[in-house]
Amino acid sequence: VPARDRRVSCPRWLLLRLREEQRLEAYRKAIEKALEKIMAAREAIPKLDRPPLRIVHMGAGLGQISMVAAKCAREAGVTEKEIETHGYTVVALEQMPKVIKLAKRALRDNDLDRDVFVCSEDVRKLPSQPQRAQLVVCELIDPGLLGEGILVLLNAARIKMCNAFEHTVVPSRATIWAAAFEFGEKLSHCHGFDVSTFNHYRTNLMTDIDSAIESGAAKQLTNVFEVLKFDFETNVMPSSHTIKLTPTDDGKITAIAFWYVIEMDTDGETLLTNWPECIPPADFSMMEKDVHKPSPVRQAICNFQGHYIKEVTKGEPVEIDVGYAQAWPQFVWPGTEMVQKESGERIPKPPPMPRHRLAFEKFKTETEDLEKKLQAGLMYDEEMLGDGYAAAERIALEPNGNPNYLIDPQNANYFHMMFFV
Repeated sequence: VPARDRRVSCPRWLLLRLREEQRLEAYRKAIEKALEKIMAAREAIPKLDRPPLRIVHMGAGLGQISMVAAKCAREAGVTEKEIETHGYTVVALEQMPKVIKLAKRALRDNDLDRDVFVCSEDVRKLPSQPQRAQLVVCELIDPGLLGEGILVLLNAARIKMCNAFEHTVVPSRATIWAAAFEFGEKLSHCHGFDVSTFNHYRTNLMTDIDSAIESGAAKQLTNVFEVLKFDFETNVMPSSHTIKLTPTDDGKITAIAFWYVIEMDTDGETLLTNWPECIPPADFSMMEKDVHKPSPVRQAICNFQGHYIKEVTKGEPVEIDVGYAQAWPQFVWPGTEMVQKESGERIPKPPPMPRHRLAFEKFKTETEDLEKKLQAGLMYDEEMLGDGYAAAERIALEPNGNPNYLIDPQNANYFHMMFFV
């Protein structure tokens, strides 16, 4: 096997993000607007008392938005002399060191390595910075808005790296919208057979509502409703509350699908949203604004199992409690018994499961544990990365496994996808 450069690596999902032109354009417009106001405020300060411009970019990945921010800062009036005197304009934070090495190469190739400083440290572990930032650009957004830890990490960045009351946040505000759906009813009569037992395995956190409705795999049972509203600019967060849903059809609510509408700038004119194409907007004034969509357009989902599946009748209202943990919205029926996980998070008590589902959960837990170990290897341990890559190469040649290889054949597919797909 020929030697390969293992000093750098990039997850497939991060590489695909380079193609998201609309997402990039939404951030660029918001950064330009924010810098215009910041530079105007700096001009009112005497030159000798004027602080240097600092931009913090969280979730930098390959540094694409960092380079956009650095270029916007140059266009806004940051000079070469200011860079020489005060140093970097953009501080990019990314926790994967091997991705950081790749980002640094891209910065050098674009002559922006003097404008952007790339840091692979967790923002919560950083000491308080003497040079405070006037702008925070946060790219920690997933289809459910909160899944990448935007709430926790943004608060840490405010404390460690920003002016207390004089900083701007991109994105500025965000709203989570949702609707109730029935998934899996089609499986009860699939090609003349009842395969509804596979509904026990609806454990995914992401879905494509457009494809599901088009194929008949999902049926919308309620109108769209507003779930939670976050103001990142003023740090005003929502509280848990109860929502009344009025079903538009008879059926069983097996899942709540939800998505975001993000106001990138303080004026609310530039929007970034993963709103499904097949569902009309709740407020049609949104269509008059500058709307951008990520690619691919996917939504987050909260699946119900067992006795949590709610049977509803058209026109008869039902209530549901909504709130959020540190990194995920919660949808709970009133009266649900809650239990506490080892992490301290409170979740609905899991319903009874059939034996085949319990075996699936055991395998899933073992695979997730392996994934964490491998990700740690990718990030920190050169030897572990090398062993994992070598194992994946063997599996790619002999995917059914071999008793001479000290590796579980059940994990072969995961290894192959991780390194080669």
